[in-house]
Amino acid sequence: MKRIMLTIIAPLFAAQVALADNVVVGQKLPPVVIEDKGEMVIEYDVVDGVMKYKDGSDITYKTFNSADLTGKIQTIYHLAARSGADELNQPFIDALIAAKVPEHGPDSPYKTTTILNIDDALWGTSGVATGRLADSQKGAAYAYHVIDAKGLALKKWGLKAKSSAVIVVDRDNKVLYFKDGKMSKDEIASVIALIEKHLAM
Repeated sequence: MKRIMLTIIAPLFAAQVALADNVVVGQKLPPVVIEDKGEMVIEYDVVDGVMKYKDGSDITYKTFNSADLTGKIQTIYHLAARSGADELNQPFIDALIAAKVPEHGPDSPYKTTTILNIDDALWGTSGVATGRLADSQKGAAYAYHVIDAKGLALKKWGLKAKSSAVIVVDRDNKVLYFKDGKMSKDEIASVIALIEKHLAM
C-alpha cells in the first residue's frame, strides 16, 4: 500500500517542483502573471512631486506581470497574508523610507512593489488582509500593491509559506539581491547601499 501511495504522490510532487523557477541573483526575475486579483489601480494627484491618493476614488485591479518591471530599480516585497509576516522585514522598509529613495513621483527611478499572498491567509481573513493592503495603497499612492489570490508568485519563485521575501531588481529586471526570510541589520545596510549605487548609475 505504501508503495502504491508513493507511486501516486511522487509524480505529483515532481510536477509541483517543476512549476518553481527559483530566483537567482545575476539572472532575470522569472516572469509571473497574476490575474486574480492583480495590481491595484488608483486615481491620484501629484502634490509637490508626490503622488497622493484621490479621496473617494475606487480601487480597481489589473493584471500584474513581473516581466513589466523594467526601467526602474525596484524592490519586490512578497509576504504572506498572516499576522507577523509583515513584521519580518519591516526594518528594511523603514530603512528605505529613512534613506529617502526617490520613489514618490510617477517618473521616479525607484519603486517598491508589495505582493500580498492571500492564498496563504488564515481561513476567513483574506478580506481583512486585502483591506489593509488597500489602505497601504491609499497611504502610499506612489508604490505598487498586488493581491495574489492564488499564491502564484510563491509557487513560481519557490518561496517559503508564512514568510516574507525581498527581491531587488535592476532596470533590466535582473536580480540584484534576494532573501527569503528575515534580513539581518548588515544585510539591510548593504542592500540600501546597493540600491543607492544602482540609482546613481
